[in-house]
This record gives sequence, structure tokens and C-alpha cells, in this order.
Amino acid sequence: MLSPINIEDIINILPELIILFTGSIILINGVTSRSNKISYYTAILGTFIAIITKLILIFVFYENMNYESIFMGTLVAGSLESLFSLIFLIALFVCLNMTKYYQSQITSFKSEFYGLLMYSTAGMMLLARSNEMITAYVSLELATLPLIALVALGKGKLSKESGLKYLVLSAVSTSFFLLGVVYIYALTGTTFISSENPEISIHYGTIFQSISHAHVNFPSDLFVSVSSLSISNIIILISVIFIFIGLLFKLGVFPFHYWIPDVYEGAPTPITMFLSVASKSAGIAILLRIVLSIFDIADVSDPSWHSVLNWPDISLSIAVLSVFSMFVGNILAIKQNSLKRMLAYSSIAQAGYILIGFVAILSSTQINDAVYNSSVMVAYIFGYMFTNLAAFYSMGAIKQNLDSYNFKQFKGLGRIDIWNSFVLSASMLSLIGIPPTLGFITKLFLFSSGINSGFTWLVIFGLINTVISAYYYLRIIKVLYLEKNKSSFNAQLQVIKVSKLAILLLISIIIFGVYPDPIFDFCYDAINSVIN
Repeated sequence: MLSPINIEDIINILPELIILFTGSIILINGVTSRSNKISYYTAILGTFIAIITKLILIFVFYENMNYESIFMGTLVAGSLESLFSLIFLIALFVCLNMTKYYQSQITSFKSEFYGLLMYSTAGMMLLARSNEMITAYVSLELATLPLIALVALGKGKLSKESGLKYLVLSAVSTSFFLLGVVYIYALTGTTFISSENPEISIHYGTIFQSISHAHVNFPSDLFVSVSSLSISNIIILISVIFIFIGLLFKLGVFPFHYWIPDVYEGAPTPITMFLSVASKSAGIAILLRIVLSIFDIADVSDPSWHSVLNWPDISLSIAVLSVFSMFVGNILAIKQNSLKRMLAYSSIAQAGYILIGFVAILSSTQINDAVYNSSVMVAYIFGYMFTNLAAFYSMGAIKQNLDSYNFKQFKGLGRIDIWNSFVLSASMLSLIGIPPTLGFITKLFLFSSGINSGFTWLVIFGLINTVISAYYYLRIIKVLYLEKNKSSFNAQLQVIKVSKLAILLLISIIIFGVYPDPIFDFCYDAINSVIN
């Protein structure tokens, strides 16, 4: 029997309620006074309060890493969703602070800009804690629809085109997701991902197990193998594929990456940064919830469950997507002269690296291996968050000086705008994975998890792509410090005071790169609370 809603359920979603309430206040202010300063500081204050509230929940309510269902099983409360919520809230806070560099890029609807951003963040936070697919779908829409409007709120024709493209492609991907949910509900009679009551639980592990017993070997035995499956299992397989397509679109994985360069370039840069960190993390959060549900039914005493986790076609398919994502993202990034567009293609490659983590999880042969591989992947996402936020934030300060994203105009800037150039350079080194940055240690553990899971060839491709990415990342540093600009632009530049927030992000990249234990330990305990 599911427990009714109680006061503890309300307390658990206080951060989401604070963000939603703040967004509503901002939108009301936009209709009444239209004071942009009030809207801005209200957004900052609401986000700060939500972060503090979430930290209190983590260190007081979730001290023992308990993981429980709330709101009649539709949502979950625990350390893993709290970790992802922190990623969203930190990205929101940095995004709001970054808007001071981009007031000219945003239309007159500034209150709406802040309000919609708050709503989108609340949707992502609810998506990360969703334990039921309809709830996940509604949360996904709450996260996506405001972002579509935010992309289109930028000035210029390109923003409007990007918003329209994002709208159409998001609608298509969401349709796949919803269609998969409908098919699964039609066959199982439930939309719960996992539950304390097994009678109302989807348990994707059972689904994969029933499919794996048919021994589908792609592509040679496809038709023979499919014929050995029941109609219901075929529909379930299609349903799971549809759900994965809808979520892989959010990650920007090949071949669902075509929207990323144009949308990232056309959107106001704070929104581009938010998309690259928060939106990608939201897709990973719900995808990880589904994947971890496989281990929710794992019975170590039953040898057959190993075949579920090691079903080669699932892992191999994701590995192939990983390789293509890495190569497509990195090779196309080399051709870019715009730093903003280069980072867009780089995010496609980063999605490929993240998929190495998913391959390692699905290839785990022990529960402890699954916990370790999952925690390593989440730690990589955490490192990617700090690095990307620092890169975009420093780029914003430089853009204010040069009014251009063309890094060919950055020549010699490292000797003038010292601190912002240094933050940008450190971010590039972290994205490559050079010590002592956080990007190095998280990528090292991510690759080691791939090797330990038997996918050495995939890690080799990852290393090759790391070398490829070093070319265009180091090119930025070369332009900043080793090249001289023969034009007179240097004399006209102002030294933009580096933000304390940018310095804080830089310190995080270095400190956690040298001492990553707090991040890895928290990620491990959070994942362990879900599976065990």
C-alpha cells in the first residue's frame, strides 16, 4: 500500500517549491512594475535560498543516505537526486550572474527571461527525482518549453530560427519518449520505474532479461531472433528504444546532435551555458534512474542476471554511439573559428565520453561494480559542470571586451585581460584532461571503468579523441598568449574585472583536481543508496 502525502513529502521538495514560487513572483513583477532589477535580485535570492535548503536536506535529512519514495511513489528523495539538483541550481546561479554581461543580447522581456529560467530549473529538478514515467514526461516538458522560449528571446533573426528548430526537434524527441511510455503502460499496466511494491513496478531489468533470453545478435541474426520473441517483448523492446531516443536527444548524442550547434550559437550565451550543463545533466539523471532500475531486481544467487547486465548488444550499441559522438564532435570542432560554436561541438564529444560510463554500468558483472561505475560517471558530470561553467563565464567577460566570439581576435589578450584569460585557459586544460585539473582525474577514472568493464577498445578511441580535442583547446591558449595582434585593438581594450564567481569556479577545478575524494565519495554513497 502506498503511503499518503504527508508533511515530510512537502519538506523534501522545498527547493523545487522555492524555485517555482520565485519564478511566479518574477513573472508577476514583469506584468506589474517591469523592474528588471527587482526580477534579477529576486531570482538570485530565490536560487541562493534553494541551494541552502537543498544542502540542509542533504546533510540533515539524508545524512544516512536514505532513499525513499514520496508523493505516493511518483517521486524519490535521496542523495542522488540531490546531487543532480545541486548541479541544476549551481548552473542556474552562474547563469543568472552571467546575464550582466549579456543585457544587450536579451530582448525587453527580461522579467520573463528570469522567470522562465526558474521554471525550467524546477522542471529539471523534478525530472531528476521522477519515479514514474508520466511524472517524468510532465517534468521534461516543464524543463524544455521554457528553454525553447528562452532560446528565442535573444535578439536577432538567428535566435528566432534557433528557437523554432529547438521547438520542432524537441517535439519530435518528446513524442518518441511519450510513445515509449504509452506502449509500456499498455503492456505492463503501470508507469512506475521502480517501487517498494513490486506489483506496480516496471522493472526494466525484467524487460531486458526477457529480451536477452532470445539471444539477439545484431545484425546477422536480427530477423531470426526477433521471430523468437513474443509480440509483447518486441513492443517492449521498441518502447525502451523510443524512451532512450527521447532522452539521448537531450544529451546531444550522435545521431541526435544536429540541433546543438545552431541552437547553442543562436541562443543568448547564458542560456547556451545552461543548456550545455543543466539540460544535459537532466537527461543523464532520468536515464541513469532507468538504467539503475536493472540492478533493482538483481539476484546474485541467480546466474541468469549476469546475462541481463552483460547483454552485448545493448552495451555495444551504446559504445558505437559513443565513438561516433566523440569523433563527430571533435572533428567538427576543429573547423570552428567561433569559440561559442566550438564549445557546442565539444559538448557533443563530451556526451560521447559520458556514454563510456553508461557502457561500463551496463557491462558490470557485480552490484559493487555497477555502483562504482555509476559513481565515476556522475563524478565526471560534476567535473564537466565546473569546467564548462568556468569556460562560458570567462568567455562572457571576454565577449564584453571584444564583442566577438571569433577567437582569432583573442590574440595577445592573455597579457591584457590576465585573469579572465587564465580562467578560460584553465577550463580548456580541464576539458582536455590535463593534470592537476578536475577534468583529468574524472576522465582518468571514467576511462579506467571502461577498461575494467572489458571495453578497452572504446577507451582507446576515447584517448584518440582526447588527443584530437587537445588541438583545438590548446589553440585557444596559443592565441591568448603566444600570438600578437598587429591591429590597434589592444589600446582600446578595458581590463574587465574578473568575477569572484569565476575565481571560485577556477579554484574548484584545481582543488577538486588535486583532492577529488569529497566528490567521488559523495557520488559513490549516493549511487549505493539507490541500488542497495
